[in-house]
Amino acid sequence: MNLNEFVTFVGIAEAGSFSQAAERLGISKALATKHVAELEHSLGVKLLHRNTRRIGLTPAGEMFLERCKQLLVQAEAAVHDLEQFRSSPVGHVKVSSAIAFGRIHLVPLIARFLQAQPGVTVELHLTDRFADLVTSGQDVVIRTADEPRLLSLVARSLAPWRWILCAAPSYLERHGQPQAPRELPGHNCLLYSSNADGVWHFSGAEHDESVRVRGNYKANNADGVLQATLQGLGIAAISTMAAGDEVRAGRLVRLLPQWQLPHSILYASHLPNPTMPLCVRTFIQFLQRELGASPYWDRDLGFS
Repeated sequence: MNLNEFVTFVGIAEAGSFSQAAERLGISKALATKHVAELEHSLGVKLLHRNTRRIGLTPAGEMFLERCKQLLVQAEAAVHDLEQFRSSPVGHVKVSSAIAFGRIHLVPLIARFLQAQPGVTVELHLTDRFADLVTSGQDVVIRTADEPRLLSLVARSLAPWRWILCAAPSYLERHGQPQAPRELPGHNCLLYSSNADGVWHFSGAEHDESVRVRGNYKANNADGVLQATLQGLGIAAISTMAAGDEVRAGRLVRLLPQWQLPHSILYASHLPNPTMPLCVRTFIQFLQRELGASPYWDRDLGFS
């Protein structure tokens, strides 16, 4: 059915005149007459009594008028809600993130975002697997990469993701502090399960160097490596996201600061969507403002 026919019928019933209703609605009298005729034809009932002096409602028309008024109120509310949805941040945002980053940084960031945007709700899914945006129902996936993983995704850069070499003071007291990458094979080095070959790559002022390291412990995520390092188990390459506060507090010592480990980028990825809900777009923009080229977790670690 044509909703315009419902609007026209209500207008005529309330005005008691085809010409007055047409004028109020900004249409011709002929079109108003056509709307009512087509509506009556599609419904199979007569809605209006017409004569040269007045227009009245049939019993069916009286019943239908009340329903039409309710329908138009609902339609106006739907349009209003959609306008609000597109013009102000309201709605639900589903976010997927790695466990360590989510626990340490993203949850506090989300808390600040929700305080500033009371019309938005957020659902956070923490996993160390990259969520499939097509099948998982997530709006945004926050992950690190050397470059965006899938050409089918839109990847918004949030912050650089840097790595530093660290050890607990208790480990260094027992085993000494390495002065160059070539000394690392003589230490117990803590690895990520994904680093199958155990090779660490360093960039120095004059040359690059790669060393193969080994140790008695591996973990599949940043929390597992960080906690073992804090226990004095060995030396580890840890992201500044996870290690920054521990280094500033003195619970970890940064090693070989003159040598740089490869860094990557933290991205917020989403499916291409020219009509992306404003709440999702606002959330991503909030993260970009809060993090940026010099994220707060790099403070006082010697990065320019």
